[in-house]
Amino acid sequence: MKSLKNDFSLMSSLLIPVAVAINFAGFGIVKLLQIPIFLDSIGSVFISLIAGPWVGIVTAVITSLITGSFSPEYFAFIPVGICNALVVGLAGKIKTKNLITKTIIVSLALALTSILVSIPIIIKVYGGFTGNASSTVVVLFKSLGFSLGQAVGIATMLTEATDKIVTTIISMLIIKSMSDRYLIKFKYGGNYIYKKNGE
Repeated sequence: MKSLKNDFSLMSSLLIPVAVAINFAGFGIVKLLQIPIFLDSIGSVFISLIAGPWVGIVTAVITSLITGSFSPEYFAFIPVGICNALVVGLAGKIKTKNLITKTIIVSLALALTSILVSIPIIIKVYGGFTGNASSTVVVLFKSLGFSLGQAVGIATMLTEATDKIVTTIISMLIIKSMSDRYLIKFKYGGNYIYKKNGE
């Protein structure tokens, strides 16, 4: 309980609405451009990295409830957001002097988690087609002769991997732009201060 309380510091709690807004902005861009990625978890990843998994989970759930009111298919993917925040929050504890290395680690962990949790939901809940832009990729692979399961698997791997790499890079750039004085106020913010000091 003490750890949970430490995660939800005043600064972390105040940052949650900002992170949700970042998620929603990404969601809006994707809906507007109809591109087969998501960009709706940038804020969740960013806040999980510096404030811990529990803050990230709250951010992810709030985001899913909001985006789900516009696109109901997002409600079913709440478990994906929760698992992603948990994995990224744990990865945020890793201390490394190389920000690129950490970006790669987080990207891979995030993509793998998203793929493993998303595929069963896409197949069991939506029969392979969620109705968003990523479904066009499933249709493409189905037309090439792949089974539904294979098409969903390949499409999910491609879209999730691309989305999570872009998401992690943007999240790291946000952190990199933050001042040391601000970062140190978050539970894991100190893990990123070396980026400027070279320590």
